[in-house]
Order: sequence, then C-alpha cells, then structure tokens
Amino acid sequence: MKKLLSAFITLLFLLPGASVDAQTQHLTATDGSMTFTVQTVTNNATYSPRNVLAIWIKDSQGNFVISRKVMAAGRKQHLVKWNASSGNNSVNAITGATLPNHQTHTISWDCRNLTGNLVEDGVYQVWVEFTERNSAGGGAAGPSFSVSFTKGIDPVSLNIPDESYFKNMTLSYSPQGVGVDYQSGAEFGINLFPNPFSSELNIRFMLTDHSYVNASVYSSDGKRIAELYDGMANRGEQNITWDRQSFRKEKVPAGVYTVRLLINNKIHSRKVVITG
Repeated sequence: MKKLLSAFITLLFLLPGASVDAQTQHLTATDGSMTFTVQTVTNNATYSPRNVLAIWIKDSQGNFVISRKVMAAGRKQHLVKWNASSGNNSVNAITGATLPNHQTHTISWDCRNLTGNLVEDGVYQVWVEFTERNSAGGGAAGPSFSVSFTKGIDPVSLNIPDESYFKNMTLSYSPQGVGVDYQSGAEFGINLFPNPFSSELNIRFMLTDHSYVNASVYSSDGKRIAELYDGMANRGEQNITWDRQSFRKEKVPAGVYTVRLLINNKIHSRKVVITG
C-alpha cells in the first residue's frame, strides 16, 4: 500500500504544471526594493505646464498593487488610467497638490501591497501618467507609460529609452532580506538611538550628496507597518524620528522591529527593540 501511494504521489508531480520547482517558484516572495526615476515633458495641453501625476504598480495580470505617488489633490479624477486601475486609491503614496511645472520624479517600492505584505516574485509593471487638461467624464486621457521588470533573486538595472513625454528613465531593483541586520552603510554613519526605546526613536545619518531616501519600519514577520520618509534629501546630516506609531496612527506593541533605509538604491537595515 505504501509503495502504491508513493508511486501515485510521484506521478502527480510529473503531471504538467505540478512540478515541485514550479510550485516553489510560484510561492517564492523575495524581499527587495525597486526605484524608478522619470522626467515628464509637457504636451502643451490646456493648463500647461501645470499638471497632475500618478505613479503606481500593477502585476503581470494587470491587477493594481499599490500607488507610490499621486500629485493631484482635488484633481485626481483627471488621471483617467490611474483611476481605472486603482479605484482612486492613494493609500501609502506620496501625495500633494497640482504640480506647477514638469520635473523629475523618483519613487521607490518595497515589494509590498496595500496591506504591507510582501508580494510573490514575478513580473510587475511601473505605470506613470500625467495630464494638463480636464480628462475626466470621457475627456481624452493624458500621456502614460509603463515599464516591466522581474522581481526575484536577481538584481535589475534598466536605462529606459526616452518617450515623447517621459525622459531620463531608470529602474533599479535590488533583492534583499529585511530580517537581517546588515552592517553595511558605514559611509552614511547610520545611527539609531536610543535602542532599546519606549516612546521615540531617532534615526540619524549623513548624506554626501543630494539623494533619494526612503525610511520604513517592518515587523518581525516582514510586514511594512510605517513609512517615515520618502523623497529627495539635501546633502548633510539627516534626522528622522519614529514615534512608535503605525500607518493607522496606532501605538505598536513592544518587540523587535527592523528599520530599513534605502539610500542611493542601496538597502541598509537595522534592528530596534521597543520596550514597555
């Protein structure tokens, strides 16, 4: 009976689509971070150079994953493709008012979805859209562009050819583990104190140049619970504080957490302990 059962299991794994490797690959979720940079260029529409913009992530099936930047305030409805994809969801995104002119935008994505959980490996799309006109209610959509990359165990570095309205585009993906306290980054003098702490954590580091920085906090199971800073920072000493609150403005319980700094496309992780 045991031999018969063993033979049946072996046959099952030999069937198309049932291999161990395929199943393992499907369930793999490599931690890491992706950075995307783009410069938008006017298409001389009605309100040029004023524009509203969104940058968001979709999976290979076209499903919305998360928004990372929505600069539109009360004019979000004019971002036709972003609205259709996201349902007007700007949770966890950088947000702001209508932009007075075109500029370079840099966003990062920590490979997590709206609930803060790490997504499976596979092909993902970065979408960017802007408009200088009233595009809602059946109006013409503004320019948009997407680029795909494979999230997995291998790093990705892309210099993307210019489009008519999107220039100087780059995409960098670096796989990394959140659960390890990496001691690299000595050149930035990264210092987290006090550690352990009970009420407020200070994150201090030095930038030698104008740089893109993301600072986020993760629970022991790798779930993103707070994003402390995301954007460009000037050269010099940087000070970021964490008041122990989550995205939901709730005090997180005592335990071990990971602070992750993304500086110049490199990840630097440090463990911190909350007491009391």
